[in-house]
Amino acid sequence: MTAARLRPGEHGAITFRSSPAGGYVASLYFRDHTGVRRRLKATASSKTNARRLLTQRFEAVTAVGGTFDRRTTVLELANAWFVEFDYLVEAGRRSPSTGSLYRRTIDVYLAPRVGSLRLSDLRPSTVDVLIGDIRREHGYATAKLCRTVLSSVCSFGVRRDALQHNPVRELTPLEADRGRIARALTPDEIERWLAIIDGSSYARRRDLPDLTRFLLGTGLRIGEALALHWSDVDLDAGTVHVQRTVFRIAGQGLVAKAPKTDSGSRILHLPSHLVALLGNRRESSDSNVIFPDAKGGYRDRNNVEREFRTVRAGTEFEWVVPHTYRKTVATRLDEAGLSARVIADQLGHSRISMTQDVYLGRRAVDRSAVAALETNTPRES
Repeated sequence: MTAARLRPGEHGAITFRSSPAGGYVASLYFRDHTGVRRRLKATASSKTNARRLLTQRFEAVTAVGGTFDRRTTVLELANAWFVEFDYLVEAGRRSPSTGSLYRRTIDVYLAPRVGSLRLSDLRPSTVDVLIGDIRREHGYATAKLCRTVLSSVCSFGVRRDALQHNPVRELTPLEADRGRIARALTPDEIERWLAIIDGSSYARRRDLPDLTRFLLGTGLRIGEALALHWSDVDLDAGTVHVQRTVFRIAGQGLVAKAPKTDSGSRILHLPSHLVALLGNRRESSDSNVIFPDAKGGYRDRNNVEREFRTVRAGTEFEWVVPHTYRKTVATRLDEAGLSARVIADQLGHSRISMTQDVYLGRRAVDRSAVAALETNTPRES
């Protein structure tokens, strides 16, 4: 007997499966207000919590057809917006890692503070206090992320006639903390840091010495380095093809995806010492992954970053994070006189401004400026 077709706004049975990351994933199929059959998922620590969260998200989604009003809560609107954003992720138009980041931003930062607030009470002053509190407690980067997500949610509300205007747009633009310049390792610091890494039995057991040298020699993001396969390397030509990154997605575990921008996929020439390093690793490797975990699969970026923190603890290099290696590469290339475009291509940036503003500190002005200004010096009478 054929099951009855779902009507718009109806959903089918809720099913559960274990999540690779722990807990349970609840899912259901429903028909949206246009009649299109869609899937909705929610992950939580127990079946009960997963069902509750899924039900909340479904109730928010059913309002997408235009039933939002000023009594709708911020969390209901945010859940409905995220479903729309998730469609873009499934279509490959947005990165899964971005989706996970935005979902966490809603759940961790926005929902506890303004989630139960009705849209009629969401004013610029309310948002201003919210973003200010988050900045004081969690820093500029988190505040900027929360502002971005909340602004997208409110724009969605405007499109659904639940808000007359986006209150987030009334705020003064966030300014980065003064003095936030790229800090890179100097050649002397690199030598001392590598000595610490090499001398740590903990670091050696976790294969950090080779990974550190590889990051310092390429400028790759740590997720890009952990996603490399031996098939991506041509040791004869001395090149590596960066074409994926690995990250964890709630409910799915570790996944490897293509970079979210065309500039992220790139072929880089390797320094000779890295060609030799990879050649030695290749001879003893029985995994398809260059920097694998104990089972030969992908390593979790979060675990690797925690391992780095363990090695740094109590040393002079507690300020060093994996991104410091990218800043160091950018600085060395800048000092060598390479253009910002070349440096951006090495780092996989689509915008040169990102390279200049975040990864390159200001240097002393070129001496050619002095020579040009000599002509402005008045002659002695």
